[in-house]
Amino acid sequence: MEKEVVIKIVDRHEMDGDTDGLETTLLGKFKGTRDNYILSYAENGELEGCSVTLRVENGDTVTMTRSGMFETELIIQRGVRHNCSYSTPAGNLLLGVFAKRVESDMTEKGGRLEFEYTLDLGAGVVSENYLVITVTEA
Repeated sequence: MEKEVVIKIVDRHEMDGDTDGLETTLLGKFKGTRDNYILSYAENGELEGCSVTLRVENGDTVTMTRSGMFETELIIQRGVRHNCSYSTPAGNLLLGVFAKRVESDMTEKGGRLEFEYTLDLGAGVVSENYLVITVTEA
């Protein structure tokens, strides 16, 4: 059963020794069970008009799909590197994505999803990323 939820996203990333972050809270949808669920929400800010779907499978794989003006699909699977398409205002990139950690304690009432991953382009790491997504009932 799909239900409306409050989604809080804390995003931290490090590039070239500089750390930057963002925190946002928005309304979204939740559907599924502890290890297999879907979170979806509409972006705001720079990416307004885009929608994001996070599909969590087996508690260790997150497929992040953004649709709209800047389409992206990142597969974040613990211990596995994937090549993924990433669309930006400057153009499309093919990035390597390697997840160091994916942890989820989600239930039908909400919970937390945390993951750490690197993005690489060519032979070098572009950024190290850490996300915490907290879901509560609306």
